[in-house]
Amino acid sequence: MTVYDVLVSLWRTAVPIVVGWVGALLAHIYIDVDEQALSQSLAAVFAVVYYGLFRLLEAKVNPAFGWLLGLARPPAYTKPDPTVTPWGKPPAT
Repeated sequence: MTVYDVLVSLWRTAVPIVVGWVGALLAHIYIDVDEQALSQSLAAVFAVVYYGLFRLLEAKVNPAFGWLLGLARPPAYTKPDPTVTPWGKPPAT
């Protein structure tokens, strides 16, 4: 995986978190409960729903929906070489 792919994956994770946080702030205007509990739970729920919805729309409807996650291209993950261990040494034969 390239540095660009790592940055893409981080960016596409950060955007839904920020959207979830903003959604929780907006919901706080209309719901009167403990502010800290509301912010924590609603931010997580909004972020998961937002990411799930637009990831699904990106995959099934149109790749342009990826822009709502920060970039219109998901990161490319490559399959690791099975002959190399995580420490870079080949397995013993």
